[in-house]
Amino acid sequence: MESTTIYSSPFIEITRRWDGFYLQSFKKGLNVDEFNKIIGAHPEIQINNFNVIKEALVLAPQPSRKFALSKERIVVDVSGDGLKAFMTLNVNRNELESPELIKEIIAKLNEKGVVYGIRKEALLNLYMGKPILIAEGLLPEPGRDSQNSYYQLKEVKPEIKEDGNVDHYELNLINMVQKGAWLGEKIHATPGREGKTVKGTTLKTMPGKNYPLLYDKKTVKEVVEENKSTLYALRTGAVFFEGDSVGVSNHLEIKENIGVKTGNVDFDGYLTVKGTVEDNYSVASTKDIEILGEYGVGNVKEISSSEGSIYIKGGIAGRGKTTIRCKKNLYLKYIADAEIICDGSVHVGFYCLNSTITAKEVILDSMKGQIIGGNINAHIRVVSAIMGSSSEKRTNVCVKGFDRNEYKNILDELNNKVEVLKAEINKYKQQLSIFVNLYDNGQVRKDQFDSINEKYNSFKSALTEVEENKRNMINYLKAKGEGEISILKKAFPNTMLEIRRIQKEIQKSVLRVTYYYHEGEIKEL
Repeated sequence: MESTTIYSSPFIEITRRWDGFYLQSFKKGLNVDEFNKIIGAHPEIQINNFNVIKEALVLAPQPSRKFALSKERIVVDVSGDGLKAFMTLNVNRNELESPELIKEIIAKLNEKGVVYGIRKEALLNLYMGKPILIAEGLLPEPGRDSQNSYYQLKEVKPEIKEDGNVDHYELNLINMVQKGAWLGEKIHATPGREGKTVKGTTLKTMPGKNYPLLYDKKTVKEVVEENKSTLYALRTGAVFFEGDSVGVSNHLEIKENIGVKTGNVDFDGYLTVKGTVEDNYSVASTKDIEILGEYGVGNVKEISSSEGSIYIKGGIAGRGKTTIRCKKNLYLKYIADAEIICDGSVHVGFYCLNSTITAKEVILDSMKGQIIGGNINAHIRVVSAIMGSSSEKRTNVCVKGFDRNEYKNILDELNNKVEVLKAEINKYKQQLSIFVNLYDNGQVRKDQFDSINEKYNSFKSALTEVEENKRNMINYLKAKGEGEISILKKAFPNTMLEIRRIQKEIQKSVLRVTYYYHEGEIKEL
């Protein structure tokens, strides 16, 4: 019977035959640890009879007896996902650098169907008895969703500039753009990259979702290029959003004054006056109004916005004949001898003189702010650095007050509405997400997609309105007590303060004090 000796010493001899490995011992003296080292150098040996080993070492000498089977020389295992192949070499150490072994490995890989991602560096660094990552597949790379961006509306926030010579009151109220202006863009979705297993099987990828740009097709156009689409204004106007859809609203820009040349102005949309409004003329608009003349307006008849806010950069000197009305907020540098009726907040830069104001709240934004004379009627609060004057001109400041628990309940209702609207929005957003690629490929009727998109934008618009009301309510609840009058610097005598029908006459000057209504009386802070 043919056999090959793979190890021989004065103590033992290990031979290989066609059916496995045989062990013969000649004398005692070889311990188990030494025997294990010998076996460790021959990973091709798979022991299946430990009794033979024990008897050979303990009861030496012993005749040649089978103690092990022959392992497969090269074992290749492919991972369940097919992306990795591991190889274990059960060969002699002196074979590791043999070119014949490399040929044998390649043949074995081919036999197992491993044809892709074979690692050359692994073939150059072979070792015995442990798994070697011999091949690695390519993971599919999903496509990137389209990246959509839009024009950002400027924050409506007054900015006081006091340079020592001239005090400026700056504000961005209307987001005006010219025809052809950039309004948004989409970086197109990418198709992704297919993957491949070590056996060469293609792994499909998921292309990115190509979300459409949302815009008013009457006032905005989309220009499609190779890798992106861009939105441009079709006309000069004021940027607005309905839900997530961008558009350009009617916007009238009068570059000089409103007066003899123009007559009275009544406009459906946004209005910007670069100059002023001359005496005895009136201005009306449904949306926001900006009057940007440095010297403000004088004895105008009326300025009104039925749905929006008003910004008068230079202030107003009304001579007792002027009325300003607005649905939202009023921003102006100063007020003198005018009547203000505002459903929102009135923000004044520097002073309010001999005027009657009715509003949710009246805030003088500058630390130079001063209310002198007139009648101020607010629902929530009045804040000013100075009230009254050193000449002790009669000044009346009245805060109607509010029920804090009622406002908290309203805020809770608004929070609930926000959650309901968000749920509806997410529902339609998921539907849009399902249809988006199909729509892009023309596989779904356009009217079906547009119907879902219309409902989505309707809920988004509703959410915007509710969230604005929520922000206002949170702001109102920041007022101290249930009605607040804050004097940041000084109040002079002959100033009458009233909160929730409780009056307080300032008979001598007071410094830095806040009055507020709490539990039936006016308290000081």
